Amino acid sequence: MFAVSQFGQAVATRSHPYVEPLSRDFSVRINGEDVPVYICRISKYPFNTVWPGHQRTLDQTVEASFVNIVSDEAVQLEVTPAFAYERVYVKPYSKEVDFTEEEGTIAFTLQKNGQYVLQCDSHYRTLYIFNSKPIAPPAEQTVTHYFGPGVHFAGKITLHSNESVYVDRDALVYGCLFADHAENIRIFGNGVLDDSAEERVAIPCYDDYANGNLKFYDCRGISIEGVGVKNSAIWCLNLFHCFDVQVTDFKVFGQWRYNTDGVDIVNSQNVRIEDSFIHSFDDTVTIKGIARYADTDCRNIHVHKCVLVCDWGKCCEIGVETACREYADISFVDCDILHGGGTAIDIANGICAEIHHVLFEDIRVECNRFDTPEVYQVTDAMTYDKQDTPAVPRLFYIGNSLWLTPETCRIWRIPEAEGAELVASGMRAVHDVTVRNIRVYYEVGLPLEDGRPMIRCALNGVEDKPPLYNIRIENITVNGVRMTAAEIPCEVRNTIDYSIE
Repeated sequence: MFAVSQFGQAVATRSHPYVEPLSRDFSVRINGEDVPVYICRISKYPFNTVWPGHQRTLDQTVEASFVNIVSDEAVQLEVTPAFAYERVYVKPYSKEVDFTEEEGTIAFTLQKNGQYVLQCDSHYRTLYIFNSKPIAPPAEQTVTHYFGPGVHFAGKITLHSNESVYVDRDALVYGCLFADHAENIRIFGNGVLDDSAEERVAIPCYDDYANGNLKFYDCRGISIEGVGVKNSAIWCLNLFHCFDVQVTDFKVFGQWRYNTDGVDIVNSQNVRIEDSFIHSFDDTVTIKGIARYADTDCRNIHVHKCVLVCDWGKCCEIGVETACREYADISFVDCDILHGGGTAIDIANGICAEIHHVLFEDIRVECNRFDTPEVYQVTDAMTYDKQDTPAVPRLFYIGNSLWLTPETCRIWRIPEAEGAELVASGMRAVHDVTVRNIRVYYEVGLPLEDGRPMIRCALNGVEDKPPLYNIRIENITVNGVRMTAAEIPCEVRNTIDYSIE
């Protein structure tokens, strides 16, 4: 069995039914049947700034397309682009999806559920393909907020303890979800939440001036399964001081607005994100600590079997806000990074935490010739001028340098007294970190240095802070060839007891 989302609006319910726009770039047939292909918006290039008081302009974005499939069998896709192209990418490469091209149609079979991306020549022509396991509709009376087939304009929904949200496969919900001091929340279904109607009006990310797709404060027992989210006003999934969180088959896509981090895990514990797809404009999965919750450490946080895409910043990130005593028992395992932003794997201790027992393992990093350099937008008049310059993300960075300065307090509206107290507590060490089995795909046409791929890394301990120690880097391969320590340029400062093998 297979089916796809069809976001319709019955004429009987509205005098002027809303019609969700369809893609102009791709047509798709599944198992011989024409299916609707919808659109979203993504960043055109890595051009970013601190919130300037207005949203990004649309000329910094492009349209992307998506098809939302649910299936319990293999599905055969025929994708026909409506434009000329030279090269096809079906990602992640680790899925080993073989395709054929005949008379302008790209054909392939998806044997398993999962999240895929088809691109023609570059990310300017992107088709997201989400192929999820079916989630059976519950009895409507058993769910607090039930969104059946159709387009819904729900606005902000505040959830309370023991409440649930079901989003049907054929439901497109214009709205966002919020909870504060609630327990046992369930959000599930194969449909999509869209935060387009929310406008950001202020700079702070920690407060509820803007919601984003999903925002939770001081909650316990959160389950998110199957849903997709797009067009967030700020961070997409916010977990502030939350406990016992399970996220499965969650899709973050169509993100382009300022500070649209994918998932922000802030002073939280017992969080697991798996089998999910997260394409963010800003940092993709980041684990933070802020002064409000500094008494609570970040512990037992695991991101496994995910497909990750970062347009700007860091992809798998710890920091830079690290206001708590400890980060421990954290892992990123068995993940595909389709684009790593500026840095694919990152630990940046920017305030005061001790960060230890962290594992990055079995990570596949794809470096593409159409990726371009990050540029910081200084003024509104400034334009992006690096469209034809290929760039390679830094593979990993582990370091400690003070982020919470008077300048950052001013920019991000953090009370200086609060910041000064944290800084005075002193920065602790980063230690017992393992980066293991990292496979890099380095596309032909990317820059080379002395004939070798530009794999850049750093162990960057600041001289007047505790040194980094017990850092293990093991088995980095590029296009299937294991790199020696001499072939991996790694800046090393104030680091003791480390190895690169």
